[in-house]
Amino acid sequence: MKKASPFICGTVILTLSNFLSRLIGFYNRIFLAGVIGAHQMGIYQLIFPVYLLGFAVCFQGFQIALSKITAEKKAAGNIDAARLVLRITIVLTLCLCIIFSFFVFWYAEEICSVFLHEPDCVPCLRLAVLVLPFVGVKNCIHGYCLGIGNSGVPAVSLCLEQISRVSSIFLLSVFMMEKMPVAAFLAVCGMAVGEIVSFCFTVIYYLLHKKADLACVSSASFVSKHSVFYELLSLGIPLTLNSLSVTLLQSVQSILIPMMLYRFYGNRYRSVEIYGILSGMALPFIMFPSTITNALSLMLLPKISAAKAENNPAYLRRCAILPLIFCVILGVGAFCGFFVLGPWIGNFFFHNRLCGEYLRLLSFLCPFLYCSSILSTILNGLGKTKDTLLHNSVSLVIQICFILFVIPLYGVAGYLGGLMVSSLFLCWANYRKLRSVI
Repeated sequence: MKKASPFICGTVILTLSNFLSRLIGFYNRIFLAGVIGAHQMGIYQLIFPVYLLGFAVCFQGFQIALSKITAEKKAAGNIDAARLVLRITIVLTLCLCIIFSFFVFWYAEEICSVFLHEPDCVPCLRLAVLVLPFVGVKNCIHGYCLGIGNSGVPAVSLCLEQISRVSSIFLLSVFMMEKMPVAAFLAVCGMAVGEIVSFCFTVIYYLLHKKADLACVSSASFVSKHSVFYELLSLGIPLTLNSLSVTLLQSVQSILIPMMLYRFYGNRYRSVEIYGILSGMALPFIMFPSTITNALSLMLLPKISAAKAENNPAYLRRCAILPLIFCVILGVGAFCGFFVLGPWIGNFFFHNRLCGEYLRLLSFLCPFLYCSSILSTILNGLGKTKDTLLHNSVSLVIQICFILFVIPLYGVAGYLGGLMVSSLFLCWANYRKLRSVI
């Protein structure tokens, strides 16, 4: 029982923070939809393929590696080595973020015209990449905190980020709206303020908390920087390549959707508007219950790894099956709720009939989306990262095929069909692999 309490406590803390963050985020999206409209929401969403590519290239894989190595060093009582890994990861992340940000900032016009096909994205993209170094350092410290078992720092940081974002967007919309180069720039300004506030809190907390680490954990002998750096790279590079492959496919998908919608509707404004309704209004509601599955995934990964290391098959099966059953129940409940209340949610929150229709259609995805996420986490914990990469890549290729060949014929219905087929495949492939392993 004592063994499970940190897992349960950490999951509850992250779930509550994610839940509060999503609630604040929903208010933010509702407010933004009213202030800038669905078309500008679509422009705002268009910058994320490039922005998230920066996450994958600069720090996403190294953050996971840092968390894992920190947990191992802490277990060995060597907090100095854990801090050394953190310092090395921060320096590496900063270098990658600065290079990526400079490149995107300098070539923003070409990227927006050639790849995004939307010139209004230029100021939004330039501001977004300027905050990437802050995001990178913050995420490194979060990975370190999760490694030492402190889920409170990422939780509080996330809530502060959302509160700062919403507050700044409200104030800017009142006093600075007329000076914005495009309306979507308002949303990016709020995002930048939120990330910087979150960064400041995280760094200050870490600097104050360092001394407590020395008092609580005995330090081991001398640690070689070269050995730690090699350990970080050997684990972080494969994870980065995995994340980069998936992110590239997701970015291609996000860029292609408005282009293919334009082929169907023959109107670029209408195409971007529909993309904004789908990605900025309907999908965030569908993914709202994933606040629980995301928190569960963060805490489940080290749990599964520990169960595998202990070579206890019964305990491993229990760690895998119970979260999966929970996700099935959550997915079925979300399906029923969104199918029944979807039209009402669209009309009440966004005053948009299409959003309600999309919510009802997307509700069929809920059980498969939530289950495939947990299945991927379990497989990663078992060391089957190549299998999850393959499954995710095939799933995204299926979606891209639907986007290229079905959307021009059937519009949004083609995109929703692709989501359904790819989600079914991903869930089936992950479950099949898991059964063969345990």
